[in-house]
Formats: sequence, structure tokens, C-alpha cells
Amino acid sequence: MVRSSFAHPFFAAAAAVAAPTIIVDNHDSISGFGDLDGFTFPRIGGDNADQTVMGGYATSSSALLVYSSTGAGRLDGFNATSVDSAGNTLEGFGDFGVSASNHREGQPVVTFISTAGGVDGVFLQQPTGTILQIASTAQTYEPAGGAFYFLSEPSVAVSDDKTEVYVAFSARAGSSGWRGVLLAKIPADASSNEEVVLTTVADTSTPIPSTSVNFRCITVPQATPQGDVVFFGSNCGSSGSAMVQAQFNKLAYSGLNPRDMDILTKNHGSFGGSNVNPGIWRYGQGTIVEVVSFATPVPDGQSGEAFVAFSDPGTALDGTAAFVGLGNNGSYGIFKGSRAKPLSLVAGRQTEVPGYAGYTFQNMPNVPSLGPNGEVVFFGAVNSDIAGIFAEDPVTGELSTVINYETLVEGQPTLYVGFGTQAYSAGVASAYIVLNDTTCGVWNLPVTHASSLTTVV
Repeated sequence: MVRSSFAHPFFAAAAAVAAPTIIVDNHDSISGFGDLDGFTFPRIGGDNADQTVMGGYATSSSALLVYSSTGAGRLDGFNATSVDSAGNTLEGFGDFGVSASNHREGQPVVTFISTAGGVDGVFLQQPTGTILQIASTAQTYEPAGGAFYFLSEPSVAVSDDKTEVYVAFSARAGSSGWRGVLLAKIPADASSNEEVVLTTVADTSTPIPSTSVNFRCITVPQATPQGDVVFFGSNCGSSGSAMVQAQFNKLAYSGLNPRDMDILTKNHGSFGGSNVNPGIWRYGQGTIVEVVSFATPVPDGQSGEAFVAFSDPGTALDGTAAFVGLGNNGSYGIFKGSRAKPLSLVAGRQTEVPGYAGYTFQNMPNVPSLGPNGEVVFFGAVNSDIAGIFAEDPVTGELSTVINYETLVEGQPTLYVGFGTQAYSAGVASAYIVLNDTTCGVWNLPVTHASSLTTVV
């Protein structure tokens, strides 16, 4: 199967899929790019799960790919032939995000990290096809006292009134160890980089609320349509050698995972340094408030139990934030909360896995996805045989199965199912799957909140 070229911009896609659908796999090729060898975890954007976005690579090149969520083929993409608004070609792709709601022109927007004109940058593609540069390593950021030298983890949201686009990202700049989270506001009809306005959400001079110390580690900010930014932040770090710390983090294990890959430790500190005052925080209207912190009681936990570790957050259109958390008495699970609703448990080690009587969740290894009403969809596991994607009913909170390792995909058993954040919208979940014959690709799966499990998809 050969898809069309990269030449055209986004256009509106059809509504959400009604049945499990293959989006792309490693038997596909793209004209001018070559045979596809592999993919990143996918993300879904749009009011009706309009687009499925993932990174893809061929033998000697990489690209960011945008597909119709109905299986109708590729809509758009970015590779070394794509050009930004300044006329620079894009070379290579890093972190990316897609808006959960549509731009007023009728489709979601995508933000991503790439290199253009010899510098790294955060980019946003408008529905017109114009690619704006939000920030770059050639840019001096005044609050940091120097130029950006590291940009990562962009997320994007369209404002509730459709007049603006918000892009949040992490950055490092200057020569004094400055780190921060920034929010870019871009008019919905912007056509030039000069229309981008940057605001500091939090940086290394920002006090952690209710403490006497500042943020030092600030990661994975999530922009919301309300103009809020939800992020993980703490006073972590160490004065030891970065090289030595990195080597230990790769050797040390937490359960079955290397420490620097485990959801509760990844990006959240370095060995040899304390992780002080960790929490997930919400920025909005110039203030920072707590979503959860080291002092927060664990919902449904033991009496007096408080959190000691969190994953990065996922967010919903209504501003709900969800995360994987661990309490000091062993409580573990996925929790969520919003400005309007207190923190609550979605699923934990006491929660029975749908379809497996007597078995409870033991591991939630990825940041969860959220639907428009704050409902959570997540990957959970008991062991290597009992695992899958599960969905919370937005009204009752009851869990249902989207797919598990007993499910056949295209008549084959699955060797691996990968599901992360920003991968659910409008009743559709998108997963990276490896089949028994080693075919790998992206499939979209319906989320029905039914108690029964389809065994062939």
C-alpha cells in the first residue's frame, strides 16, 4: 500500500471510526520517503478523533505522520521536504503533541520539535499549512538571561472560544542552570512568528507553593483549552556529576524497569539528590495551585497515607488531570482531579481487572489518556500475560476492556500493545501494536464502555 506525498497541508477528516481499524503498519510505504520500519506511540486529535498522529521512520530518515482516524489513509506529514514559514526545511523530529479539540477551521493542530535552519525549535502547524516557529535555540529569552539551548515536551490546545492556540513546552536557557515551563499564545489566524507571545509558567526562580524552596525540575507541561498548564515540578537534583548520575540511573531498577524508565521516577530526579516537595501543579491566570503534592492524602488509601511519587500528568478538555501515583503505605494506582472535583482513585492495586475475576492491577506503566469529560483510558497489567487497555465510564466510573492480550488483531495474537497519553478521543483509542508475525503498526480501537470483550478485531 502506497500513500500520497507530503506536499499538501491538513484538511478536515471524517468522524470517529465505528470499528477497530488499522491506520498504518510496516508493510506500508510513502512515495519519496520509502518503506516504513517503525513508529512511536500514536496520539489522537480533534473533536471526533479526527486525526491519528505518530512518528515514523524509514531506513535513513524520520517523519511525523498525520493519518485519518477512519483508516482512509495519510492526510499530511512533516519530513525533510517540509518548509517552515521562514523558508527553512525541517530536519528530524522529536517530541510532539496534537490538540484534543479542533481549530475553528475544523481540524486539530500539531506541535513538534524539529531542526530548521541549523537550530532546534518548537513548531506549530496552522490549518493553512503554515508552520510557525514558537521558540528556538537561536532565540534569547530575557527571563533566563540567555539563549535557549534545550527545548522539549510540547503540548497544544485550542482555546474554548477558538480565538487562540496554546502551546506549552519545557526549556533550558542561559548559563546559570535556568529551567522553565513556558506557555505560548498564538492567534488562531496567525501567519508569522512575530505573533507568538511567550509567558513563563514556572522556572527555577519560582517558589513551590507552601514551601520555602524553588522549582528545580519541571517536566511535561500539558496545555488545556482554558489556558491552564498542568505540569510535574519539584526541587530535585544533585550537585554530583551528571554523567555518573545518568550511568547509575540506567543500572538501577525499580521493579521490572530501569529507574530512568519507570513511570514514577522518569524525569523526576537524579540519584544522589533528594526529590524535595514533588507535585503536579496547575498554572492559570498567573497563579500556581496544587493538583497533588507530597502532603496530599491518598484517596481510598490507608489512614494518614500521603503520596510519595507521581508520574507526569495527562489532561482532558475540561481541565481534569490524571496521573499514576504511589503512597507511603503502598497504595498505587491512577488518580484524577480538576478545579471543580477533588482527587479520586480511578483504578489501583485493589481494583479487579475486567474479565479476570480475582486479579487486580499491579502496574500502570504509562501516563494515562483522558476523554473530553475527564474519563480515563489507560494501559494496566497484572503480569506479562494479563494486561491491556482499559476505559473508565465517564458517568459510572466502571471499567471496561478496550483490548487485552487475549484479543486477536487481524486474526493474530498480539506480542505487544503500547498505549500512552493523548491517545483517546470521542470513543476511539489508538495503540501501537506488534502482531504475532512481527508486523508492527498503529490500530484504532473503539471504546464502548461495555462489559463484554470482543475477542477478534
